[in-house]
Amino acid sequence: MKLLRFYFEVGGEEFDADGFALAADENDLDGAVSSISNNSKTLKRWGQDAHVTISLAGAGQSAGSAGLRQWCSGLMECTADDSSGLPSWMTEEAQLLDFIERIRGKLPAVAQFCDGEYFMLLRLIYAGSGVGLHYSETLMRSLAELNAGLSIDYTQTAGL
Repeated sequence: MKLLRFYFEVGGEEFDADGFALAADENDLDGAVSSISNNSKTLKRWGQDAHVTISLAGAGQSAGSAGLRQWCSGLMECTADDSSGLPSWMTEEAQLLDFIERIRGKLPAVAQFCDGEYFMLLRLIYAGSGVGLHYSETLMRSLAELNAGLSIDYTQTAGL
């Protein structure tokens, strides 16, 4: 499947990204605040693609203003190798499940840092398009327990 890297992102309406980052840091959860360039997310939940638009406050702000912000966990490099004898998707998914389990108890309550709707996404970055389209019920259930979705990005850049 060629999963390259992955991370967890959080944002929402009038999201206090700095406050959330501080709370996450106090919980020993590495992460940083970044800008939101698109407030329309395509999520995958229980094997179904669902286009979700969250009307984030300040969406019409000018380019010169601070704009919308989100919190992103540290970027994790995928270390799947072929030496285990398992299919690559099983090795990749095991890493994702381990990552979710590690952050599960450390994520601050997002609703305390928003004034409305919020989103939580496990973002996956693959080497090429057409991969990463199907995941096990175990992974989807684990995300659903966090009230999180799954989002996939593709890159065609060589040497990643």
